[in-house]
Amino acid sequence: MATTTVRRRVPLQPDRAAELIADFTTSDRWDPAITNAHRLDEDHGLHVGARFRVDYRAGMVTLPLVYELIVYEPGEHVVLESRGRLHYGRDDVRFKPADDGGTLVEWRATFGLRGPGRLLDPVLSVGFRRVAAKAGDSLETFLTEVARQQAGS
Repeated sequence: MATTTVRRRVPLQPDRAAELIADFTTSDRWDPAITNAHRLDEDHGLHVGARFRVDYRAGMVTLPLVYELIVYEPGEHVVLESRGRLHYGRDDVRFKPADDGGTLVEWRATFGLRGPGRLLDPVLSVGFRRVAAKAGDSLETFLTEVARQQAGS
């Protein structure tokens, strides 16, 4: 199973940063590997049980993944999981207020294949860390832009 941790400081308050990450429909705006993201359930509020579909591009293949919000503690902790017959993914994100009024975001991402695919986990780990680092950079840019827009309104 591939695991990596990304840490970033962003100029948004913890509640807003957590809200934007928990709403996984935003993931196609900041994760370069996600080509499309939308909500699956009709209730668009953020709550445990909210479900999202993302189309994840891995090389020349696009995989549809369904994520469920399993922990939502506004401004503190967000966990999204994806479970399929052939894969398991978990994004565990914690938020801490920074001294400058922003937020320290710590994102622990885990992704692995199930069944015989587990044999590919060592190869998957290298690429996964690279993709996660790019997503962390893009997330920081996205949240910084949201903070600028809020400051300008």
